[in-house]
Amino acid sequence: MFQIGSSLREARERRGLDLATVEHETRIRARWLTALEEERFDLLPERIYALGFLRTYAVYVGLDPRPLVDELSSRLPPEDAHDAPPPLLAASRSRVRPAIAVAGTLLVTVALVALIANRTGGARHPPPGASPPVRHVTSLPPVASGRRPRPKLATLVLVAARGRCWLDARLGSPLGSELYLGTLESGRSLRLTGRRIWIRLGAPSALDATLNQRPVALPTVTPENVVVTASALELSAG
Repeated sequence: MFQIGSSLREARERRGLDLATVEHETRIRARWLTALEEERFDLLPERIYALGFLRTYAVYVGLDPRPLVDELSSRLPPEDAHDAPPPLLAASRSRVRPAIAVAGTLLVTVALVALIANRTGGARHPPPGASPPVRHVTSLPPVASGRRPRPKLATLVLVAARGRCWLDARLGSPLGSELYLGTLESGRSLRLTGRRIWIRLGAPSALDATLNQRPVALPTVTPENVVVTASALELSAG
């Protein structure tokens, strides 16, 4: 069995680091760093956070995170319906339930269209095709009926509330026009606007974020890519 805790501790001590320094630099609380070194994995938060903390800690002390993360993943119990990851990193684990829901919606829509067409003699129009589920990280709540429509442009405000953060922000994709490239110093803020914004975040846990004047949560894994639209902030694979 691969020794996670002793590997982390020895790497940290070789670099002459104490837990307080690692906590300050990684933004991971000392009690969770201690839990990793002592292999008290029951003291860690949700599975997805525990794996993210381990990956960040390993990279910081100069270790290859892959064998460590694989080992911890094999030891942690899988999450069930009563222990799902928080909305920030939650993803649809099964397409069965969304598929059933979409199918049910289509059947009801077809029935209503057929009923109206039979009564009015009008032409029948097939319902629009349902889109596959999207992996949302943080979605804004729908606007209540009677209020103004949701804006099409995304306005994201980032505040370096807990330290500095390097970031690369571009329109549309990693190859899009550059909006910002550099380090957002502690206490500074940045405003980004566009229909679709791709961002590479070096230390997302240092930032507070609002999307169209509503608070949204950023990922805690370092580094991370996100895509921002007017209605949601989503994880991006690249």
